Amino acid sequence: MTVRVTREQWNHRDALRLANDAMEALTLTGGGHLAELRLTGPGGGGINCLWAAPWPTADPGDPRLPALVERYGADPAGRFLAGYTGHALCLDLFGPPSVEEAALGVALHGEAAVQPWEFETTTSGCIGRVNLPVAQIAFERSLSLAPDAAVLLVEECVRNCGPQTRDIQWVQHLTLGPPFVTAEESILTASVDRGLTWPVGYEGHGLLRDNAPFDWPNAPVTQGGAADLRVPFARAGTGFVAATRVNPQGRYAFIAALNIRYNLALIYCFRRDDFPWVAVWEENCARTAAPWNSAAQVRGMEFGTTPMPLGRYTTSRAEDLFDTPATRMLAPGVVLQARYLVAVAKVPADWQAITGVTPQSHTLLLHGPDGHPPVAITCAETLQFLKGENQE
Repeated sequence: MTVRVTREQWNHRDALRLANDAMEALTLTGGGHLAELRLTGPGGGGINCLWAAPWPTADPGDPRLPALVERYGADPAGRFLAGYTGHALCLDLFGPPSVEEAALGVALHGEAAVQPWEFETTTSGCIGRVNLPVAQIAFERSLSLAPDAAVLLVEECVRNCGPQTRDIQWVQHLTLGPPFVTAEESILTASVDRGLTWPVGYEGHGLLRDNAPFDWPNAPVTQGGAADLRVPFARAGTGFVAATRVNPQGRYAFIAALNIRYNLALIYCFRRDDFPWVAVWEENCARTAAPWNSAAQVRGMEFGTTPMPLGRYTTSRAEDLFDTPATRMLAPGVVLQARYLVAVAKVPADWQAITGVTPQSHTLLLHGPDGHPPVAITCAETLQFLKGENQE
């Protein structure tokens, strides 16, 4: 197979589409959002596995943008929401900016998702670059489709261009929802063990108790009992946020979403050393203000350096949560690198969940129910890529 890269419009926004004979991935030049991931081979159904914003969005610099920002709550949240879809990058902030940061123009979740990116095409995909003027950070993301599989290889680099050591938050805001993730047809799993619920409520509509520790996947509910966080959209009119720690027993971590109706799985696999947290967020028709309008079903499985979207100051006081750092220090001139891969695959019709993901030299093994053989996704140099070793 060969990889094709085309420039196109996606909902009136500039985009690049990467495609081989098995998979398509689409990235927006405004904010760098991954907006589509599709299995295009047999049985994929053309379904976008990422959540697509049901409201109008716009690129930075688009004349439509200021009106959308005001309609969606004004700065700092409105600017993020006016461009947000799919998989967004939170850098170097996860959560709201401080008063001082907001005065400098920093949006919710930082500058990266609201800045224009520059892209160049490669033989296997594209490279996107963006500079964060307030943070004085340069960021680069390489997207490469495997020529022989439904696998997207992602390499990211963060450079501190400023004169001071910076305490950065670096989170992949992976967002899922209908039609791929639905209340009765989907199950979500991740290699996490311990969790802590959001300490500040959910605008009067919280599903979970505040500031309560739990063991994955069962989190305490406000009215008693527990909710299985693997099951999306269980109670309409509610929402929640919870921090979950990536299990420290393994070097590689995963997030898996399975649509049982379509027997279709979306897999993210990453190194725990890069991203030791998964923030689990759900909005299930709870928020009444625009753009939510009591109509959005959204599940975030947000893996990164930081447990919760609390902003810089609050997070800095939670460094010892579950004996795991909550930020990453970045000295002047230093470059940090992270790698992860994304796969889309068909699984057997009787699978009800993905129970594990194992990267091997040339395959990615998806594990299902006990007694069932794993599904093998063949991709040359899978483990070599995750390790960060040079490829031939």
